[in-house]
Amino acid sequence: MRTRLSLLSLLLLAACATPPRPYAPVDNVRYSAIGTDPFWMVTIGDDRIVLRLGQEGQEARDIVYPRTLPVTQGDLTRWQSGDGTQVITVEARRMTAACERSGRRYEDHVRVMLSGRMLDGCGGRLLR
Repeated sequence: MRTRLSLLSLLLLAACATPPRPYAPVDNVRYSAIGTDPFWMVTIGDDRIVLRLGQEGQEARDIVYPRTLPVTQGDLTRWQSGDGTQVITVEARRMTAACERSGRRYEDHVRVMLSGRMLDGCGGRLLR
């Protein structure tokens, strides 16, 4: 009887545990992109642009910029935010060939420019 009660208690405690929340830097994602070498990810939401940078052997860090509206010219969409030395420009370009990263194909080729640094990757809709 005691073993059953202990087992029941453990099962009830396990059922109450909530799974860890996935990384979500913004509430409503409007656009996202990813790159490697070094790892980076940019997520554009309703109110902010979040750039996550990862360095080997170090914990990833987020840099947050105010959200701006995109400017579209032909096949290029550009977001630019920040001021002074903390400026980010995200350029998404739709090409005839899909962009491929880590075995996945994306709709856009993406370039992220920081003050003096350029990151290339893929973004937009994930293709089959």
